[in-house]
Amino acid sequence: MPLTEPPSFRCLSAAEALGLIRDETAVTVFDVRDMAHYQRGHLDGAAHLSEDRLLAWMRRLAKDAPVVIYCYHGNASKTYAQMFVDFRYTRVFSVDGGYEALAAVPAATAAA
Repeated sequence: MPLTEPPSFRCLSAAEALGLIRDETAVTVFDVRDMAHYQRGHLDGAAHLSEDRLLAWMRRLAKDAPVVIYCYHGNASKTYAQMFVDFRYTRVFSVDGGYEALAAVPAATAAA
């Protein structure tokens, strides 16, 4: 019996994540930092996601739609990404370095 890899999310660098967000039409981007940090600044189009809203979002999103998740530094986003994978989402991405890394990507790199 062949062993198969369990479903997993993929980690992206900030530049890769911004490229995916730019190139995909149906991507959903989630910021999982606390509400105060989200309100101070977040990626354009990013929705705030907390555990109490997770199931509501999952009911709205197609299982094959790309989901990009970021947090402060790239740790909590992995936990959320795994939750999406556990619910059989197939294109889930966690951003290494989190919001700070995303905000530090030069505009030219993000637009390339």
